[in-house]
Amino acid sequence: MMSRSEHSPSHHPITGAHRAVPRVPRRTTAGALPDHPPTQDEPYLDGLFTYCLSVLCEHEAAVAALGDTLALAERARGRLRDPRLRRAWLYALARWVCLRRLARRRPAPRPGPAEPEPDPSAGTASRYRAELAALAWPEAAGTTPEQREAIELAVRHQLTESEIAAVLGTDPDGARSLVSRAACEIERTRTALAVAELGRCPSVARIAGDTRVLLGNALRSDLVRHVDECPVCRNTAERADAAGPWPGTATPAVLGIVEAPRQAAYTAMLRSQRAIRAGVRDPRGGAPLVPHFDRRGFPLDDKERAARRALIRHRAVTTTVVAAVVAAPALTLWAAYRHAPHTGEGQEANPVSATESDGKDDFGRDRTGGAPATAPGHSAAAPSASPSRSASGTPSPSRASASPSARAGTPTQAGPGWITVAAQPQGDDTVITVTDEGGSPVRWTATTHASWLQLSETAGELGPGQSVTITVAVDHDSEPAGAWRGRIVFEPSGSAVTIEGQGATPTPTGTPTPTPTPTPTATPVPSAS
Repeated sequence: MMSRSEHSPSHHPITGAHRAVPRVPRRTTAGALPDHPPTQDEPYLDGLFTYCLSVLCEHEAAVAALGDTLALAERARGRLRDPRLRRAWLYALARWVCLRRLARRRPAPRPGPAEPEPDPSAGTASRYRAELAALAWPEAAGTTPEQREAIELAVRHQLTESEIAAVLGTDPDGARSLVSRAACEIERTRTALAVAELGRCPSVARIAGDTRVLLGNALRSDLVRHVDECPVCRNTAERADAAGPWPGTATPAVLGIVEAPRQAAYTAMLRSQRAIRAGVRDPRGGAPLVPHFDRRGFPLDDKERAARRALIRHRAVTTTVVAAVVAAPALTLWAAYRHAPHTGEGQEANPVSATESDGKDDFGRDRTGGAPATAPGHSAAAPSASPSRSASGTPSPSRASASPSARAGTPTQAGPGWITVAAQPQGDDTVITVTDEGGSPVRWTATTHASWLQLSETAGELGPGQSVTITVAVDHDSEPAGAWRGRIVFEPSGSAVTIEGQGATPTPTGTPTPTPTPTPTATPVPSAS
């Protein structure tokens, strides 16, 4: 009698033992939580984290943004049409995530006494500062935001022209043009710095100072203009560049990449995936946590196109001034682009004071670019980087940083008032310039919870084009002992300038040994990390 084989028990052909039915691994549906981190994205984690850090300028925010990016990549892994563009696709997702996070930054002053902000440990804070310092590129001070983003993607992240075009939403020719123009500006800045370092021209010495210099758009423009016009400096520049490449054809070989904290990023990824699966929406505006995608599978924001096109305006790029003409600084201000007005791609930025917020596109919100600028109603703040010499024998601020915390404004009317903030050291003080760069009056405020920081002005109203200069002095009688940090917040931009310093060391008990004259081994100024 014949029996149907499919109804018979399955035996091993040799031993006769029952053969286990092979279990087909269950395919994870889109959006399901993975059992382990996605290994296919491992090679890109450091670059993606560096990108997020350069935009947000905050370690924890960058980790969370990287987690969101990985969660979106896992959920939408089937949308990408061309697998060869996966790296560019991941950067585009990171760009979208950072834009959404910047748009959610809307700090409002709290009534009553403010709660002290939790300070990281000294070791952790030093490590975070070192991460930001790794992103420094002083020679890029003269680039526009869209140029800066394009050349950062090309040089620091080693993306090809087609990948840059995909990330920025432009064509390869446009991406190539941005990179080439940025390379030219970088070479001009490098040449000006080399001429200033030689110090053969008294005019350059007056512009750049003795050993420290504010390397912002304004000073960079003065240096480059002087080198172009001065016969002595022009000859020096020609000799320095005689063996160099043709302008626009060479860029730095390597820029620093910050290592991503893997475990923290994966934890953030799982948290983001749970929020996506639960259908959580952005509490600020009700927007979903998942973007719309175009036909290629790249993220697209239909409802906030104006804000998305202004992405570069919100890019935060650290710019330290440790260059050839800059000695080891005791005070450094970190620059941050925040919400500048829409100017359109291809236009050159006009330097305001020493700020660096005049570029024009969107870095993924750049401070480096590829798309148009901020929509009307947005505000901008860009503290410039500058080191300062500490007065010997007295405690003074040892380091300052502009930690961006700007908010994206809601477009309301054409040409509203918006402010830029430029900061630089002046002796033991810090001078901050607030400028109304919009088309209508704007009321500004400056607040700090550090009682030892004395501001010459804390509020006022500016008309279009008007500026006000604020002097921040340190009251050494009331400053804390040891290392301290004070934060000054400017509204309506929401930008913040953080000043760190070293107070007097507590007097030890017992009979102190008299020291009639200061010695080089006295309390050292903390080095800028």
